[in-house]
Amino acid sequence: MAKLAALIPPQGSNKYELCIVAAREARRLNDWSRRTGENIAGKVTAAALERSIRQEVPFLYEDEPPPPPPQL
Repeated sequence: MAKLAALIPPQGSNKYELCIVAAREARRLNDWSRRTGENIAGKVTAAALERSIRQEVPFLYEDEPPPPPPQL
């Protein structure tokens, strides 16, 4: 695992979005570790942040549902 200070977010990425993606990845890794009984080397949060910065964590935006049609 690389030092977190050495990791640089990709140009044009939103640091707040990166934090949310990393937090959700850390939660997923913790859940996986509890279910399988396997340990993750190092701190889970650091591993999740590293994976997020390296763009190894897929994420997407869900489109908002269309507004309901007007009542006549």
